[in-house]
Amino acid sequence: MCPRPKNHKEQGSPSWLDRPENVRKTIRAFYGLCILIILSDLVFSLGWHKHAALSADSSLHIFETLPAFYGIVGFVGCAALVIISKLMRGWKGKNLLMREEDYWEK
Repeated sequence: MCPRPKNHKEQGSPSWLDRPENVRKTIRAFYGLCILIILSDLVFSLGWHKHAALSADSSLHIFETLPAFYGIVGFVGCAALVIISKLMRGWKGKNLLMREEDYWEK
């Protein structure tokens, strides 16, 4: 018979993420990283366009030169995918793609 493995509570040494102040520090670090990425994107977007070097005669739409355009388009696209998938799962009480729990047992 194998001995029962001890978890952190039995050992008395909590993990570093068990402390609320460490969780707050980690979340603040992620927010700081997001702000840093957004600021760098704004700085580089105001200086030059990311895809302007692909061809000299390429025409850019005016909205493509806006700062953070591609980030906003990506976010809207991901949000639209989530909303569309929720609608496909069930629309007005009808299951479009989702089957009942006991579908294979019938």
